[in-house]
Amino acid sequence: MESVIKQGHCAYCKTAIRSILSQGPHPKTKAKFCPNCGAQLWTVCDCGNKLRYEDLECSRCGRANPIYLGNDPDLLADGVAP
Repeated sequence: MESVIKQGHCAYCKTAIRSILSQGPHPKTKAKFCPNCGAQLWTVCDCGNKLRYEDLECSRCGRANPIYLGNDPDLLADGVAP
């Protein structure tokens, strides 16, 4: 089973948001939110790198992502066949 994020849905409210997940943060606000539930989906690290809510840390500088979802398998993990 594919994770809800890979399916293009908000991990919190399960609304289809594929286009928002692929857009990146807004250039002025440096954030982007789910239009249905208001969960923050994108942010910008202090180093300028774009971070999505499923990124554990910045791939450029290694700082922790302040909007990271955590390791909830219902939100992030792909299902593993038994």
